[in-house]
Amino acid sequence: MSINKKEFGANCAYFAALLVVAGIITVFGVAIVAQGFEGLEKLGYIIAPIALLVFVALATVHIYSVWIIKPSYKKFSKLREFLIINSIIVLDSMLSFFIFKYFSPFAVPIAAASLIVSMLISQRIGIVTGVFTACIISIVALPTESVLAGGLNVMQVGGIFVSMLSAVAATFLMHKGFTRLKVTVGTIIIGLAMMPLGLLFGFLQPDPEPLEVFRLCIYILLGNLIAVAFETLLLPLYEYIFRIWTDYKLAEICSLNQPLLRELKTKAPGTFAHCLTVSTLAENCAIAIGLNPFMARACAMYHDVGKMNNPQFFSENQTDGYNPHDDLIIDVSVKMITEHPAEGAQILKEHRMPDTVIRAALEHHGDSTLMFFYLKAKGITEKNLNMDGYRYSNPRPSTKYSAIIMICDMCEATIRAKKPQTKEELEGIVYNIIQGRILDGQLSDCDISMKDLAKIKTSVCEAIPSIFHDRIDYDKAKERR
Repeated sequence: MSINKKEFGANCAYFAALLVVAGIITVFGVAIVAQGFEGLEKLGYIIAPIALLVFVALATVHIYSVWIIKPSYKKFSKLREFLIINSIIVLDSMLSFFIFKYFSPFAVPIAAASLIVSMLISQRIGIVTGVFTACIISIVALPTESVLAGGLNVMQVGGIFVSMLSAVAATFLMHKGFTRLKVTVGTIIIGLAMMPLGLLFGFLQPDPEPLEVFRLCIYILLGNLIAVAFETLLLPLYEYIFRIWTDYKLAEICSLNQPLLRELKTKAPGTFAHCLTVSTLAENCAIAIGLNPFMARACAMYHDVGKMNNPQFFSENQTDGYNPHDDLIIDVSVKMITEHPAEGAQILKEHRMPDTVIRAALEHHGDSTLMFFYLKAKGITEKNLNMDGYRYSNPRPSTKYSAIIMICDMCEATIRAKKPQTKEELEGIVYNIIQGRILDGQLSDCDISMKDLAKIKTSVCEAIPSIFHDRIDYDKAKERR
């Protein structure tokens, strides 16, 4: 994939400017606390309130935009990133300076900034944020405690250096499938791995004492624990305020205890079972092509939530043999069926679900044709029918997640109806579904590749046999005995 040099350069310049502004705000904010800043303390009292007012103004714009007028997140992604990174650097720097000054430089929790930013934005920005936070603490703390006292202290420099290394290492814990337990245990392991550096800096002292060297090692581990505790405290607040969907939060909305899923299960039990099956297929497909399986599962769990409004018009919810479409004219039946994607998207918007999940619900049928009703109408009329009157009137899939849901949704419904008996028959059905979507142009608006589609086909064919497997009839087995 080619890199747009202008866009890359603009993003680099934006991020550099963002960090510089965040650093200025942090330096003058922390300067109020730092009592050793002779001459700058008064300046801090002037600039820090101005910086705070700017931050509050931007935060107000963000809250108004996201929580009131509810636009697309893309329009405000830069503003959101600025607020997240700036506020985290400020908060972590204040905490780190306090620990640096009154406790130990080796217990500075720089890793907290890296962990939070890695979870909310990206690992790369998390690494840069950790390094930048270390620079901020050095600018504020080292002159305060060392330079004005007559020179740099190796222990203080070493403490910040070790904390910065811990922060960089902690960002590599933020991979797909991470859990709170893994992050906590991983951070502790990083602290244990950094202990030899504590021994090194401890023995660099003129007259090292074994007890003091041992304390440095404990401080390193304690600093990592403080970072995890700080991250655990702040992350849910940032998730809620900035409406960012981390894997933690996606796992929460996929819980079967969610009110919306319980409502779907009560009103449309057949649709609920269908969504569970599609979620298993979608999750496997997402893993196969390198997408977030948590997001894929969330899209699948909620993609047919619009059927709750009229569950009896969908075959999976018809249990008594009565089909209401038998009593309706075809045009009305088509209208009842084709409305469920838009109705589902509206329900998800009201429940403040992720934008990707809303789009999957709206786009998972695209503008495809309801062939059953089209052929039914064609069979009872001699006129030439316009196929456009029997199409869904929704956007085509615009993300890979929507494309996965479209394919898995059709595969589950078709395979459940046809019940293929051989592997070749199953592969033929899945292949024809994918090719049909391609030829109909349903996948032309998203960046999914033929390589991705091949992996999706393989994933579905591997998962289906275990989902629709046969069970032993124990009664017949007893009779044979």
